[in-house]
Amino acid sequence: MPFHESWAVILNERGRVLDAETKQPVTGEYTAGWIKRGPSGVIGTNKPDAAETVTCMMEDRAAGRLLRPEAPEPEAVGALLRQRPPPCFSYGDWCRLDELEVAAGRRAGRPRVKFTSVEDMADALGRRPE
Repeated sequence: MPFHESWAVILNERGRVLDAETKQPVTGEYTAGWIKRGPSGVIGTNKPDAAETVTCMMEDRAAGRLLRPEAPEPEAVGALLRQRPPPCFSYGDWCRLDELEVAAGRRAGRPRVKFTSVEDMADALGRRPE
């Protein structure tokens, strides 16, 4: 994703992700919320922002500017996830990570010290994510 460091957003126009070099929309890539417009606002701010992005998605659909997956059937999603499982943690893992963050925070005089990467969370649990 073309991330604009100084603005802290994914480069986009009305929610359509833009190619960093050509500044043209990237087919099938969209963004909304803080990553679209920067870290400001609340849930109410995100609603019209998301509506703008969805409007662009619908315009692109009507114009035939969407991705054409090789295997569009719903079953293909399950097959892809089995082939390339994403890193994930169970609810039990989350409970343990919560305990560890709160304990680290207590030692630092803070409410908690957050893990900031999947790798750090997996290391804290003593394993790789399932």
